Parts: sequence; structure tokens; C-alpha cells
Amino acid sequence: MKRTATTLLLSLLAAILVLPVLAQPVRNGVDVVWARDVEGATMTLDGMLDEAAWQEAEMIVIQRGQFYGPGGGWQDFTGFAINEPTDPVDATIYFLRDGNTLWIGVDAADKSIGGTQDFFQHDGLVMSILNKNNRETAYDGAHWFNGGNTDEFFFSWLNRSSAGGPLIPDSVGIGAILFGNQAVDGVPVDDIWDGATVVDGVSNDDTNGTGQPTEDVGYTMEVIIDLEKLGFDMTDADGDHLALTAGIYDLDYSWPADPNLRFRSRAWWQNPWGGDMPFGAGFVYGSPDVTISSGDVPEITEPDLRIPKTGDATVITLDGQLDEAIWSNVEPQVTLQYQMSPEMLDALPGYGPYYTHWFRPGFVSEEESPPVVDPSIGAIRMFYQGNTLYVGLDSDDQAISGQVGVLDRNDGIRFTIRQLEDAEGGPALNPLVGFRVVVDSTGSAVLLDAALGGDGNPAPGVQAAVFLNDGSTAGDPSDVDAGYQIELAIDLEEVFGYPADLDGEVIRIGAVYFDGDDLDPAENGYGTRTWWLTENPGDFGGPAAMAYFDASLVSANEDAAEVPREITLYGNYPNPFNPATTLLYALPQTGEVRVHVFDVLGRQVALMTPGVQHAGTNTYTFEAPGLASGLYLYRVDLLQAGNVRASARGQMILLK
Repeated sequence: MKRTATTLLLSLLAAILVLPVLAQPVRNGVDVVWARDVEGATMTLDGMLDEAAWQEAEMIVIQRGQFYGPGGGWQDFTGFAINEPTDPVDATIYFLRDGNTLWIGVDAADKSIGGTQDFFQHDGLVMSILNKNNRETAYDGAHWFNGGNTDEFFFSWLNRSSAGGPLIPDSVGIGAILFGNQAVDGVPVDDIWDGATVVDGVSNDDTNGTGQPTEDVGYTMEVIIDLEKLGFDMTDADGDHLALTAGIYDLDYSWPADPNLRFRSRAWWQNPWGGDMPFGAGFVYGSPDVTISSGDVPEITEPDLRIPKTGDATVITLDGQLDEAIWSNVEPQVTLQYQMSPEMLDALPGYGPYYTHWFRPGFVSEEESPPVVDPSIGAIRMFYQGNTLYVGLDSDDQAISGQVGVLDRNDGIRFTIRQLEDAEGGPALNPLVGFRVVVDSTGSAVLLDAALGGDGNPAPGVQAAVFLNDGSTAGDPSDVDAGYQIELAIDLEEVFGYPADLDGEVIRIGAVYFDGDDLDPAENGYGTRTWWLTENPGDFGGPAAMAYFDASLVSANEDAAEVPREITLYGNYPNPFNPATTLLYALPQTGEVRVHVFDVLGRQVALMTPGVQHAGTNTYTFEAPGLASGLYLYRVDLLQAGNVRASARGQMILLK
């Protein structure tokens, strides 16, 4: 029996070791930047950037004409006599951290500095930052938003009061002010942030007091933000990271207005707005061990989610039924529901826990609108084969409307993919492409948006099908349905020009779950939609999650039994061992894993954190150079939302 178990262990290890290992893309400099800790160095908020720590800061360079994927870009505003600025946006943004205080520095080259009382006609910094402390659901008159919405932080020469009236005249020498929902007339709310700036020149005076055209040189800024008041703790042993975007606005030669030079433009990292992130989201990381003297910062390579691969020999029948074994092996990566619970939100990948919204058209109030009696759940799974991405939706909808022409009563999914392009100007650098599949009154699939070709047939490279679960009908408001399934296949090579083999490629995605409920009587009907990250195609749909096509998750034997119901231990090899051994186990679902090691007296001697691992077989190597020979016990925990969901215990022998 022992020999049989050892043979199984060796074969499983061998199967894992032969899987292809691909280098994951580094997110640093793309949508990630680190804030190094200053290690107690004295920092003075004077706008001068003259502390030595700034020389060690990580930075983002923002210039007109460059592309800052996935959501970055630049834009020229129209209505001027010239088509090209003589003084384009050119700035560097630096990031540091003093404990749990974030320091942001700006060094901008600008020949004409100033601002007006009109929105966006000014120079300066505009940021959108996630506030995790805003967790309560809110209604803005059109949409329901989950908690953790973004705050706007303007530090600029926008010469305007928070109440909408002028603060002071557009006078010579005006200073930059704090603006946004965390400041009132230049005064920060609850001491959450502050800023200072230094101008090399004179603001709102393109003569600099000489009476003759005289150019400014530029300006520097320092901004401090109390991260605790936004719900973050970068002093935690595991560090933390926050979602942040930054834009530099630039208005030139308006004091006095020179029609031959006057111009207005902006450039941004991820997103140009304050208070929202419709273009994309960036992330600032901080950790106690990343300081101004710690050397190179860690490379962030972990994607928001991984899309597993199925073998080339696997036959996928596109009939709407998620009945192939691979669908059972893949845990739902995204689960959506109207007015989701905090626990459901926390389970979403990427920025999803804080950028998932829902909308109920025609909603007036809880008292005046019919109740949502069937807030159905839509579970979305993904895998790939060759160059094709497969997306499956499993819905438990009990009132399948079957309406196609009325968006607000659709049942189905819109799967969005951000199309990354080279910079050619304007904000439309990386539009979201939406593939919508809805159920019609016959229970068939109707393809819309980019899934529909110009000839009225499915677009080249796109296929979809619907399957109604037993007893379900579409378009009959008098019965109770048992839900439906959708299969969507997108040939990414044909549609977007991806390689023929998707192994190691990256895609940025989002999804909308439509749930139209036609009821009897008709006035009780309603529609809802819930979206993870992106709602609409085009430029303003929202941020998108970074997904990685992970060939290491390929399953040679796709029997659904490979994914156990609980954690399954396959032992460790070698055993006995010295000084290292590999633990082999299978997980019932994707989640964070922790491994505890105890001596025979029950004392914990080691704690390992492999991080997030995926459903199915996984390994982790335990090294024990400092432990004495003997029997040791270990426990593998699977965590969900920080709590232990399942555990399994084993033992091993260290023999020196």
C-alpha cells in the first residue's frame, strides 16, 4: 500500500513538473508603482522636493503623445487657433511613504502656469483614489454603487469654490488649491490630505511682471494623504495597495490670452478624472520592507485572475450546456447578483470588490417600485483552448423574459474586452469591445454589440449558444423557470490579432449580467443589470481586470472528480526528508492557502503562505534547515475572505 501511494505521488509530481513554465508579465510601470518608506527621514511639506528621499522614489513620467496602458493616454481640447501645443504636458510624479502617510511629488515643466474659474481650464494634478471606508451602498439617482467608491483629489490652479462660485478673481500670483470631495474651498476634510507647491515663475501672468512675454519654468508639488482614513495600512507586515489614477492638466498662454499660443490639453496615468475610473485603474503598493534603501522594488506579476487551459484533444460542443468536464473543473471566477452582499463583493477578483455596480431602470423608491422578487445569480466561468476564449454563464433565473430589443429587460451577459492599441491621440486609445449574448423568446441565443456582424450574422470568430434548464421557458411570465446557461466562444486571433497560442498572453476584461424579469401582472415586472468593472463598450465603460492565460493550469485528465469537495492531501516527497520536502495536495476551489507546521507537542514551528492557489492539484516546498530530526505535523488551510474555509492535516519525518 505504501509503495502504491508513493508511486501515485511520484506520478502526480511528474505530471506537474512537466507543465510549461512561462514568465508572467511584470505590472510595475504599467498599472503598478511602489511607494518606498522613507525610514524615518524628515519630510517637510513645502512643495520643494528637496529631501534626499525623493531621489530614491519610484516614479511615473506623464507626457503628451505617450500611451499609458491599460487606461492611460492624452487628449487635446478643441476650439483653439493652433492644432499642436508649443508647450506640451511634461511631468514626473513621484511616490514615497512615511509610515501610513503617502507622499506624492510632482515635477512639471510648464512655460505658462495658472488657472481659471472654469472646470478643466487650469494647470495641476487631478487624482482619483479608492476610499475603502466608503463601504455602504449608495444610490445616485440612476445607479446603485457598492461601497468603496473613489474620491477626487484636485491640487491645481482651478480657481473655484466647492459650492460652484468663484473663490477669488483670476488674479496674478494665485496659488494652487485643494479641491474635490475631500476638500471644501481649499480646506481638507477631516485632515485627510494637504499639499504645497512652488512655482518657478509667476502664475496667471505670462509676462512674469515684466510687461513682455516671459515664460515660466515649471512647478513642483508635494501632497500628503493619510491612508488610514481611506482604509489602508501599508505598515502591515503584508503591506497593502490602493487604487489610484493621476492626470496632469495643462492650460497655456491665457494670461493674457494669446490666440497664436493658447492651448489646453491633459495627459494621464490610467485615468484622467477625479472621483471615478472609467478608463482604468492603477495601483500604488507599499510594504514595510520596501524602503529608500532596500534596493530594487519587488516585481508585481500576479494577475487579477488566471484563465485555465484545456487540452487540444478536449472536444467542446457549443450547445449552451456547460456539461463538459472542464466546466466542472473551473470554479466560477466571477459571480454577480443585483445588490450583492459584501461577502459576494469581496470574492470578486481584481478591483471588483470596489468597482462593481448595479442598475435598476425606472426605479423610483422602495415604496413606489415593485419589489425584486428574483435577484438571480449569474456565475461566470472561463477557460481557453488554442486561440479561443470560452466564457460560460450559469444563471438560476426563475423569470426568463426572452426580450431582446429592450436592453433593460435582457437576460444574458455582455463580456467586455479592452482593446489595447498604440497611441494616436485623444482619449479613444483603448476602447472596450462588448460581446453581448441574450436569450430570446424561443430560448435561443441572440448575439449583439461586437458579437453581431454587419450582415446580421454572428461576427467572424464569435459563436454562442443558450440552453434552458429543465422546465424553463422564455417569455412566459406565468411560470417559474429553473434558469439557463450560455456558452460564448471568441477566437481572439481572428477578432483581436492575438497569437494562435494564448499561453502566457494577457487580456483585460469585464462583464455585465442582465436579469430582466417579466412577471404576471405585467406592472410587477422590472429589469436589473450588475456589472463587474465594465458596463458599456467604448471608452468610458470602466476599468478592466488583468487576466492571464495560464497554461500551468492545464488538466491532462479532465474528469470532474479531479477537483475534490474538500482539501485532499497526497503526502510529501521525499519522506523522510532533509532539508526540504514537497507537499502535494488538491484544493476544492481557488483561494488563499496557508501551511502550518507543528512539532509533536503541538507547538507551531513554521507558517508558510503560498498565497492564492487554484482549484485542483498544487504543491508547496517546505524547507527545515533549523529543525531537529523527528516527526512533524502539518495543516493546509484554504481561506476565503480571510477566514478558514477548509483544512486538512498530514505528517512528515525529518531525518538528519
